[in-house]
Amino acid sequence: MDPDRRKEVIEIWKAVIDVQKHFNDIEMRIRGLFITIVLAIAAAQGFLIENDISFNYSQLKIKSVIFAPILGIIASFLFYLMDRYWYHRLLVGAVKHAIEIEKRFGDTLPELCLTKAIGGESPVEVRGRFMRAFARLFVSDLRFNKDKMLHSDGKIELFYKSIGYMFLFVLIGTVLLGGVLISNEPLAVVLWRLT
Repeated sequence: MDPDRRKEVIEIWKAVIDVQKHFNDIEMRIRGLFITIVLAIAAAQGFLIENDISFNYSQLKIKSVIFAPILGIIASFLFYLMDRYWYHRLLVGAVKHAIEIEKRFGDTLPELCLTKAIGGESPVEVRGRFMRAFARLFVSDLRFNKDKMLHSDGKIELFYKSIGYMFLFVLIGTVLLGGVLISNEPLAVVLWRLT
């Protein structure tokens, strides 16, 4: 390969790596913002519990504390969609393009194997029965079921879905144990009496 072509290939490869870094940075910012929102919702939950704000309609009393986990579920869903199906797809496209460049010119320029090296180290084996069972609750990525390795799609699922389901369980518990009152009794007590 002549020196000009070599320099041109390296510059193209560097530009593709910069695109990968750009989308990876966006994804990390999205996740950081999501964690900030999760913590804000947890703080709001504490505030709403302490202030006991409620809405009454006849025998029904709905405490505002139930709205914080609802917001958490919605935030988890929206951030998951934006991260996995929007920016992560763009990152994957940049990675695939870099892999093609590395395959095409890797024999001539072996220093262009960064994407392949990172891709080889990225999957994580989920060890232990409990951890595998926990991950199976949230991860639908077929590669995880096949090789027990958590790839980037599975990591994203585990991150967002575990938090989303935590909010769902908090919502169910809150609604049943005092967030919704009928004749001043928690919904769980009313439902128990009906059985």
